[in-house]
Amino acid sequence: MTAHDDQLDAGLCDCLREVLDPEIGLNVVDLGLVILAERTPEAVRVRLTLTSRACPLGEMVLDDVRQKVAQSYPEVARMDIQLVWDPVWTPDRITDRGYELLGRTRTRTLI
Repeated sequence: MTAHDDQLDAGLCDCLREVLDPEIGLNVVDLGLVILAERTPEAVRVRLTLTSRACPLGEMVLDDVRQKVAQSYPEVARMDIQLVWDPVWTPDRITDRGYELLGRTRTRTLI
């Protein structure tokens, strides 16, 4: 487990795995776009980034996240979902599962 993993609620990540990056075709969790995913009985909080600031489909990804969270957690009164640019996304953020889904092998590891 990495320090990043403790910021990701497992159930919420399962929900977010249904959201695909439209250009790459991999879910936002395994692509490493989800920076924070927290859930309480009152609220869901998600911070995610994109592979590039120039991504023209960012709002579509955010809308998909909002829709999946609302469907999965209808009892939650508040959703706080934001796009962030820190930390900057790099391919190092892709999970091992993500590499498998892409049909690739990780060639280096995080330090």
